[in-house]
Amino acid sequence: MITCGNTFLIEDEDGYDCHLCIVITPPSYGEVVIVSITTERARSERLVRLQKGDHPFLDHPSVRVTTVEEIEIAVKSGTAIPRADASAKLVQRAQDGLVESDRTPNWVKQRYREIMGS
Repeated sequence: MITCGNTFLIEDEDGYDCHLCIVITPPSYGEVVIVSITTERARSERLVRLQKGDHPFLDHPSVRVTTVEEIEIAVKSGTAIPRADASAKLVQRAQDGLVESDRTPNWVKQRYREIMGS
């Protein structure tokens, strides 16, 4: 069962890289909101900067709505690999960043607010 705080290594669309993704909402009508953790680059969003130790997978310092079914299928096919759950503090930081970011699409923010009841 997919729950808020679960993390997964999920392949990008090209299948070349895997990124740590954090589920930041509980499931609602079969959907969850996830955030993708990527290596910081010159044009990266800097609202939520993670460091080594913030999650066991991180060894150095994208947002979307997906369905629970898509994650479960990806896990079964091997294109998503479950990792250690994120701490409540890390989930809260990711949630705050999603809402505060100018780069988060408005429809994602709206869906997040609907799921979270805020």
